[in-house]
Amino acid sequence: MASMRLRHTRGSTRLLRRSIVTSARLAESQFPSDPSSSSSSSSSDPQVRTSKTFELLYGPESNWRKPKIPSKPPTPPKKRPKVDPEAYKNLPPLENASTRERLINFSLAEGQSNERRAYFANDIEGELGEDWSNMEIVEGEVGLESGRVVECRRSGHTTIGLILASITLSGKSRLLLLRSSGEIWPVSSHDVQFVMPSSLISPSLAAQCWSPELLESLSQIDTKSGLAEENDAVQPTPEMLSARRKVAMILRKVHRETEKMCGRLMAGSFRPDDGHRNGGQVGGIESVWQNWTTEENGNERKSITAVQAAEFILNPPNKESQEKTKKIEVRSNTLPAYAAHVLLMRRPDLFTADQGDMWQSGTFIVRSRSERSLLNSVQKGVDGSMDIGNSRSTDEELVSFIEKAKVVIERSRKLRDENQGRELIQVTEDGLPEWTDKDKEYISILLSPLTETRSTQTPPSLPLALSIVRLISPSSNEIVDRGTLARLLSDLGVIVPWDSLESSKITESENRAMIMSSIPTGTVKGNDELLKGNELDSLREDFTSHKVFVIDDPTASELDDGISLERIQNSDDVWVHIHIADPTRFISPNHPLAKQASVRGSSTYLPEGNKPLFPLDVIMKELSLGADVSDNNGAQGTMTFSARINRTGDVDETKVRMGWIKKPKVITYQAVDQALGLPTSKSTRPLGGPVNSFSDTTKMDIDQTDLEDLKTLYEIAKAHRARRYATAGLEWNLPSASITLLNKPFPPPTNLFDPSAIPSTPRLFSGSLDIDYRVSSSIIGGINAAGLVAEYMIMAGRLSAAFCSSRDIPVIYRGSFAPRPLSSVVGTLEDLLNSRQEGTGQIDPLRLMDPAWYRTPGYVDTKPIPHWIMGFDDPTSPVGYIRATSPLRRFDDFLVHWQIKSFLAKEANIGKKESEKGYSKEEVIGLIKRSDEGLKRAKRAGTNANRYWQAKVLQNYLQSKEKQEGGYKLPEGWEIKVNEKIPEDGIFTARIAGSTDSVPSLNGESTPIMVEQLGLQAFLNHRVLGNKQGWKIGEEVKCKIRDVQDWPNPMINFDLVD
Repeated sequence: MASMRLRHTRGSTRLLRRSIVTSARLAESQFPSDPSSSSSSSSSDPQVRTSKTFELLYGPESNWRKPKIPSKPPTPPKKRPKVDPEAYKNLPPLENASTRERLINFSLAEGQSNERRAYFANDIEGELGEDWSNMEIVEGEVGLESGRVVECRRSGHTTIGLILASITLSGKSRLLLLRSSGEIWPVSSHDVQFVMPSSLISPSLAAQCWSPELLESLSQIDTKSGLAEENDAVQPTPEMLSARRKVAMILRKVHRETEKMCGRLMAGSFRPDDGHRNGGQVGGIESVWQNWTTEENGNERKSITAVQAAEFILNPPNKESQEKTKKIEVRSNTLPAYAAHVLLMRRPDLFTADQGDMWQSGTFIVRSRSERSLLNSVQKGVDGSMDIGNSRSTDEELVSFIEKAKVVIERSRKLRDENQGRELIQVTEDGLPEWTDKDKEYISILLSPLTETRSTQTPPSLPLALSIVRLISPSSNEIVDRGTLARLLSDLGVIVPWDSLESSKITESENRAMIMSSIPTGTVKGNDELLKGNELDSLREDFTSHKVFVIDDPTASELDDGISLERIQNSDDVWVHIHIADPTRFISPNHPLAKQASVRGSSTYLPEGNKPLFPLDVIMKELSLGADVSDNNGAQGTMTFSARINRTGDVDETKVRMGWIKKPKVITYQAVDQALGLPTSKSTRPLGGPVNSFSDTTKMDIDQTDLEDLKTLYEIAKAHRARRYATAGLEWNLPSASITLLNKPFPPPTNLFDPSAIPSTPRLFSGSLDIDYRVSSSIIGGINAAGLVAEYMIMAGRLSAAFCSSRDIPVIYRGSFAPRPLSSVVGTLEDLLNSRQEGTGQIDPLRLMDPAWYRTPGYVDTKPIPHWIMGFDDPTSPVGYIRATSPLRRFDDFLVHWQIKSFLAKEANIGKKESEKGYSKEEVIGLIKRSDEGLKRAKRAGTNANRYWQAKVLQNYLQSKEKQEGGYKLPEGWEIKVNEKIPEDGIFTARIAGSTDSVPSLNGESTPIMVEQLGLQAFLNHRVLGNKQGWKIGEEVKCKIRDVQDWPNPMINFDLVD
């Protein structure tokens, strides 16, 4: 993100007032005069000619020019022009355009425009200088097809454009966006905030603006500057330029009509004020916020869509007329909806946009009254304390907080410096200040920008937080950004040393998602509402005599799968039963626990602590396989998937049933590997580890009968895997770094962004956090115990898919396509398949990371589809694949269980109506969309947390190496193996893992690398390679750590060592 420095000047204070107070009450900037530019603004000129024009554009009582308060409330105009909800269809025809509009200069400028540089400023991947070789047109996302006009936002800038094509660019999916200026930008689908009607630009006109041949020509040019450099070598045809001019005319007209509609909405819907503005009336977006919030529930947050806001404004109550006026209905994607969207986006102090895919949900969170009051209160304090040159006195409460903060920071840093490397303990000292309620408000403002991180809106708390930081450290020359805020909060004892904040971030994101889905947040109580667990128990088959093996990691708490073997007399075939925990026995999808789980998507796994899908410990203890169950004579209910399978891995017969199991044998992966003599994955500690660290070397109780069953299960799994990968499928693994926090005193807060979670006193610690940094490498060739379990879970997914598809049970099937070569240099798909390890799908991962291989993301469907990557590639009679084996950890699997059980209940004509009903196809699609967003959040949180702790370890290593004589000093009680140790000179051997991109800010280039010794994927900064072809994927280079960033985006950069 762009960093900013604040100085103690009156100008800065006025800027803050305008950014938080004035512009918050109005629309701080009108739509740019150039529809694709955010650098100019029609409202940036404060000179408004007349009061009527002023009120039309900005709304009454805007305070933009500090007008005098009228003696009586302003009266809305009696006659306002009627609004056409389908105004997009009424755009003036091109034939009526003026001569000047027809002569738009469409010559494409050389190099990068300033607008483009500003728009992509917040992209850490450096899209500004994409390598345009290895491009390929791909199928567009539904709703973002070619020919759609969309609004995109990033880095605080807005642009409107026409989607020309969906492409893959350096391995990333991007949309080519044609702007009215003629530039073509590669934008992410996450940048899209609003999609306009497909009828806005005809398909024929859109098709004339672009061609696959032009894309192929562009991929041949020797440049890394992108599409801004269409030149004589790659020149669009005259017909193409003519079509682009016509599109530009339409985009400009869309802008003008939107600006008019924004003015109408700003002046509409005047309603009595409830006291926020000391009487009178409010209109426009202000009245929307007033209506959606109440004094009674000051902390309550609600959701609203642009359509709801537009309809509310366009249908004001008419008390004078007794006639029933026809309600104006606004459809999504129309002009009134878009204008309302624009106005809501301009008021981040009142409405925060969905931080996911906004174009799909179109939903905003309505800030509560307490949130707005907090912003206004802190704003006044900041204004009072920064106007030092004024005659006004400084704010005493803020000054008091600043003085306390300085004392705490000084003490915190002293403790850290004096006790580096010692045992981590919490320090209780006399003389440390306590935080008052007002102090907690300032701390809350400092925390807020760390969760509202999307650059589509600038959070109103950000300038306030940066100002407070400058008041605390007025003489610091450090650039103040979100990273500064996080480090300051750590020094203040608000963020504990073992908290990456990812747990709090995901909890806050989930709460917002629940609000947007109208699902209650917070802890769910009421065990009486749970199912009693016996409605469908009569359908269960008894497997209690079977020995069920539950094989998992020793630290796992959600044990949701087990395997048993049933031998068939006089046959080499066997029955393999895959038993899965059954949470639907207690929790129906309509229970609040299940509704929250549908938003959560999956459990979240972080080094500092895990967050389960179902938070009730009692239920988790009852459901986890192997739990001590008192009911049903100790038996546990399961969903059981069974296959009769021969020794060559061929499945002959299948069954899907509900079952009972009893006292399963819980063993670890390591124990099975040891018993069967299987290869295990290796791990190294390049930074050392505790001498007596935990390792599972205990020989578990595996008798001879167990051993025979495990051997049979292993041989069948191996044969099934070979059959699965016979004609399709790939698997690969890269060395990866895992983190274990060894000496954390207590779990970090679940949601530190909740004001009630802010501690009343600073929590200071002396000593250092011990972080065990392990680099794991997977085995090559055969499978081990973890692979054995994974193979049977894949089998269960196939069995559940076959069961559901043959009975038309509505579920979601998952699939994938085969990778496609974009260049003959990398060979063919057949060459890739032939490079696999025999009997497996394993390949060199770096080979597939070559950008010349196009890998489509996985996709879902309501009918069975091929899943090529997993080896299921028969398109003629696909069985499909379903996730069904982790219902304690994934909502998708939970939903599949419910659908299957509903079918079984209906088939047997028993159970409650709720159990018999199940969900329709449309309802399943809606639930899966919601849970997939949660899955993405959980995955992102886990990735970010691991990156943070990896960066923290290397940061500590570099700092220790600088301070200690003789280099890096191991913590007390640690050791390091000589062959695992980081090189003394700090020079690593890395392998090239992607294509080179230009980085203008560094006057050089950046290339993805894999540092296997550290288990890291990072970026290598280096000089411009010039006209060289560059490195080959997998080629070795020498590098050295350049810098490490922990907050806000963990990142490790390396420099090339020539």
